[in-house]
Amino acid sequence: MHSLTEQEIHQIFPLLMEVMPLGIAVLDRNLYLRYINSRHAELNHLTVDEQIGKHLREFLPHAADVIEPKLQFVISNGRPLINQEIRGSIPRSDGSYLYRLASYYPVISNQQQVSHVVAVIQDSTIDQFQHQIYNETQQRLLRVLDNLFAFVAVLDLDGTLINANRAPLDAAGITSADVIGKKFWDCYWWSYSPEIQQQLKGAIADCLEGKTSRFDVPVRMLAGELMWIDFMLAPLRNARGEITHLIPSGMDITKRHQSDAALHQSEERWRSVIESSDDAIITKSLTSIVTSWNPAAERLLGYTSEEIIGKSITILFPQEKISEEKQLIRRIAAGEQIAPFETERIHRSGRIVHVSVTISPLRDRMGKVIGACKLARDVSQQKQQMQMLEHAVEEKTALLHEVHHRVKNNLQIVSSLLNLQARKATKEVADALSESQGRIKAMALVHQLLYESSDMSEVVLSDFLKNLTSLSVSMYGIDKKGIQLRLEDDSQGVSLDVQRMIPCGLAVNELIMNAVKHAFTDRVSGLIIIRVALLNRSIQIQVKDDGCGLPAGFQWKASYGLGSQLIPMFVHQFHGELITDTDQSGTCVTIIVPGGIQEGQYAS
Repeated sequence: MHSLTEQEIHQIFPLLMEVMPLGIAVLDRNLYLRYINSRHAELNHLTVDEQIGKHLREFLPHAADVIEPKLQFVISNGRPLINQEIRGSIPRSDGSYLYRLASYYPVISNQQQVSHVVAVIQDSTIDQFQHQIYNETQQRLLRVLDNLFAFVAVLDLDGTLINANRAPLDAAGITSADVIGKKFWDCYWWSYSPEIQQQLKGAIADCLEGKTSRFDVPVRMLAGELMWIDFMLAPLRNARGEITHLIPSGMDITKRHQSDAALHQSEERWRSVIESSDDAIITKSLTSIVTSWNPAAERLLGYTSEEIIGKSITILFPQEKISEEKQLIRRIAAGEQIAPFETERIHRSGRIVHVSVTISPLRDRMGKVIGACKLARDVSQQKQQMQMLEHAVEEKTALLHEVHHRVKNNLQIVSSLLNLQARKATKEVADALSESQGRIKAMALVHQLLYESSDMSEVVLSDFLKNLTSLSVSMYGIDKKGIQLRLEDDSQGVSLDVQRMIPCGLAVNELIMNAVKHAFTDRVSGLIIIRVALLNRSIQIQVKDDGCGLPAGFQWKASYGLGSQLIPMFVHQFHGELITDTDQSGTCVTIIVPGGIQEGQYAS
């Protein structure tokens, strides 16, 4: 094999030095640079020519204080220095500092002295920069974790706590020294509960097998207060997939837990209300499928919840009522509230049950209608009682019709008897019988109108006065005497009950009769006006004539005749007021009927 000559070696050596990724330099005993490769020149930010032949302090003035002692050690002791760190000594063009790893080797001359030192330089700036970035990132991450109000920690594989962020420490009023190095389950947060400690041990055992655990758990905080967290324990793996650490973490869910507890309590309360309700409470989907069925529904319709849930609710409907369900579902789907109504349903035994039903839309948390909630109540007994009541009312109505009809007929018979008696009596007696006959006919008129009315408890005042006016014209021969009788009615259809109508009607009849007898004795014509108006929730009835007026000093008493005695008596019966106004131009008597205008008293 051909061996290299010394000349060839001198030719190849510079080539090798130039292609090496390391910086190579040779300095003599006096620290003058005798050789430097291109890589080393680049590391110094100078060209080769700017450095060859110059002293160390000339081309590396900022690094000389660090490098020169190392070179002198090699020259003096003849021993190399390996992997020496050179930090912050060589400023770069942008002002930052380089980091180098240098090895210095002595070159021994024939005189057994160190004649030169070979420097091998490796630039570790990138490695140092990456390490710095890693440290800064790690510190930044730790600061972020410390400022999170969340539980984050690191456990060793045996469950020992290695590190924990600040938030759970501050919240519990403890320091890292209180928990670092302890078994996780023995830390302050959990030591109050053996059950939770056992649960954590089980989670750590599962985590060592690669399983992630997650559950809600109460954590002890400052002064023993408990805070609920969403706890998770997960394995941390290296690049080879091996589990190196365990990472517990947790998020505060106290408010959510309280809301869930309140919701659960509300649901339990609602369930209790439903279970104890006397009304059947049924929910169904928009396809009419029964989704819930309370005990009252079972009592009402005979089916157990197991028998009916999941089936169509139309099995409870009589055939003719099935179309009713389709209409109801359409209205419910539109979000409409259904007013209570009565209908029929079929009991499990096949009998018909009369029910009152209320239906409301059933919505989800987003407000979307997903079904209906139905309340049903058995009204069979009420319906039967109502039918009995209606039958009783019908019987009472028929009886009242008969009573009023018979009273009217009996009064007419009495009137006829008085008429027959008057034919054989003297004029004075006949006139008295005629007046009595008028009073009887006025009372008979009230019973006739009650007989013809719908409720037989009230009489429309205007109807009575119209009939009384016609009756007075024929009974007292008003037309033949040249007297006009006129009715001016503004009562607006107000009604009076029978207790007020009879005495009021008799009083008006007496006033008409008295006016016909006494107001026009000095002439053959006259005018009588009956005015009716509403005043301050009372009825005002006036009987006014244009006759000669009442005698001076007139008072309503027996000395002036029967009529003057009866009129105030009739008015007193309904607690009314009587006002008299008279002069030579005529007389006006006003009757005030109190409480005449009341809700529900107007004629329909």
